[in-house]
Amino acid sequence: MAKKKKRPRRPPSGPATPPRGGANLERRDRKEEARRHREAERRRVRRASALRRTLTSAGIAVAAVAALTLFRNFQGPNDIPEPALRAAAGAGCTEVEQPASSAPSGQHLQPGQSHTYTDPPATSGIHDPSPLPEDPKVYDTQPPETKAVHSLEHGAVFVYYRPPEMDGGLPQEVVDRLAEIATGSDATFLAPYPALTPERALTLTAWNRRQSCPSTATGGAEALTPQSAATIVNGFVTAFECTGNAPEYPASPC
Repeated sequence: MAKKKKRPRRPPSGPATPPRGGANLERRDRKEEARRHREAERRRVRRASALRRTLTSAGIAVAAVAALTLFRNFQGPNDIPEPALRAAAGAGCTEVEQPASSAPSGQHLQPGQSHTYTDPPATSGIHDPSPLPEDPKVYDTQPPETKAVHSLEHGAVFVYYRPPEMDGGLPQEVVDRLAEIATGSDATFLAPYPALTPERALTLTAWNRRQSCPSTATGGAEALTPQSAATIVNGFVTAFECTGNAPEYPASPC
């Protein structure tokens, strides 16, 4: 009798066997995700650090500018160069004075309101709420003094002269030389001032500062020449134009 052939046994039904290496793939995915997270965090830290450095640098720059401005404001005027002092002494000029009528800043008239100064040319005091425009630097007629005083408050210098056509006026060649200085300046103005006397034919003003020179030789002094007048004016400008001497420097025209 022939033997029956055994049928192959079927495997029991159940969950499918995961493909070989599946656990390793999951670990690699987790590691890759963690790596990407760490790299993103490092980029965030670098950006934050760069931003802090930028803000710090900007803050230092702003502080330096503010400190320089305060230093210059507290520093006051510069020294007048020695050549200007010698030229002024040789021409019989006064020393730079602080007028008795000097006044604090910030006192304004109403727009267009007139005012008479007791010690002209004025170097301070109540003034128009608007200064003179930055240009022109050279005037053919005297500008409103209330506006000029406001410009002085901002750091301007005014070079006033007795007109050449008047007795004891400043010679025209001197006026022409001073016009060159004013035209090439930042904040120096040249203007006639008919009320000046021959003894004060050239008068320089800054905020609460003034210096005057005669137009002719007197008392052993030499008459002003274009060169000596330019040396005197340049020295005054060096000392007072756009410096901390002015309470509202560096407003226009500085």
